[in-house]
Amino acid sequence: MKKLFYTTLLGIVLNYTLAQSVPTIIEGATIHTATGKVIEDGYLGFAEGKIFLCAAKMDGMYKNAIIIGAKGKHIYPGIICMGSMLGLNEIEAVRATLDFKETGDINPNVRSLIAYNTDSKILPTALSNGILFTQSVPQGGLVSGTSSLMRTHAWNWEDAAIKTDDGVHVNWPQEYSYKGWWAEPGNSQKEKIENELNDLKQFLQQSLQYSQQAKPEVFNARLDAMKEVMKGTKNIYIHANDAKTIIAAITYCTQFPLVKIILIDAADAWQVNALLVKHKIPVVFTNVHQLPKHNHSNLHQPYKTVAELVKSGITVAIGHQGYWETRNLVFNAGTAAAYGLSKEQALQCITANPAKIMGIDNRIGSLEKGKDASFIISTGDILDMRTSIVETIFLDGKGVDMNNHQKQLYQKYLDKYNLKN
Repeated sequence: MKKLFYTTLLGIVLNYTLAQSVPTIIEGATIHTATGKVIEDGYLGFAEGKIFLCAAKMDGMYKNAIIIGAKGKHIYPGIICMGSMLGLNEIEAVRATLDFKETGDINPNVRSLIAYNTDSKILPTALSNGILFTQSVPQGGLVSGTSSLMRTHAWNWEDAAIKTDDGVHVNWPQEYSYKGWWAEPGNSQKEKIENELNDLKQFLQQSLQYSQQAKPEVFNARLDAMKEVMKGTKNIYIHANDAKTIIAAITYCTQFPLVKIILIDAADAWQVNALLVKHKIPVVFTNVHQLPKHNHSNLHQPYKTVAELVKSGITVAIGHQGYWETRNLVFNAGTAAAYGLSKEQALQCITANPAKIMGIDNRIGSLEKGKDASFIISTGDILDMRTSIVETIFLDGKGVDMNNHQKQLYQKYLDKYNLKN
């Protein structure tokens, strides 16, 4: 067996120019597979972008393999962020850099895919913290549009796409009216909510009827975008936070027998977990680092919600609503791990579970034989901001440059004032 050793993992990335057909094996690291199994002092092998070995020992001889020593390191699957605007939003104060919202209230035919900006300076900041994939989600209106799962490192949106048009996003109208001197008058709010609900329900009924026609006489782009949703081959993501709205949305949408409902945002999901269990509805929880939604709630409720849902048997992904702060997703999972989840369960919430929800778990989300070689190598626990240092990233079996604008500025001022890193 031919062995080539590098002194640093950074050297691997900088020198990784060999053909992808040459097997590479990383040995000695702790491998967190995201299947519930942790392999101490394990072996991870990959070639041509796919994993061929993930085990506690070598199961054969691999001629001409590159052997990389990673004793004391940790290997994790590439992190997946759901519910994000990453890649659609650059500078909030500059309108020309915002491409996450279309005019009008019902736009299922709007695709975030083609608006994804691979040249964003924000993407590398998330990438360098281990986030290799992001669900790019359109915003606004009643039906925002269709999301896609994208790589955070790519030449263009075509290269970035890993799961195109995975589902349509619906913002269910609130079931209650805000009160206070700053709010609209009660009657006006009530009428607005009723009109929105009527419009949304009418659209969903029309979508069902349209999907049942083999060849509609008149093509309708909006209704056509819902055909796969009504047939159950694409998800419908229901954005709802308070318990009453969640109940109303699920009660109505379960009338469509084939529709695959995913609840997203879901601040009050812990109050309706029995309903979620009954209908086997996965949850994308985006509110871990938040204040409690209600004055009477437990102070730590946002931190505990994920564990409560997981213990009920619900498939949960931890997502993030913003864009520039998406890099903190791993630490959101770390907080959930401190409030009732095991660390491996928390890891699954940002790897295996998102992949399962989006129907891409045959390729990514865990470290298993036959899956894409997309993973990160860290010197410490990636869920702990005190010890997490992502050293090396492989995406589809290729080493990725982890430099970004923030690191460049950091180094610039270290050099200016002759400070040590």
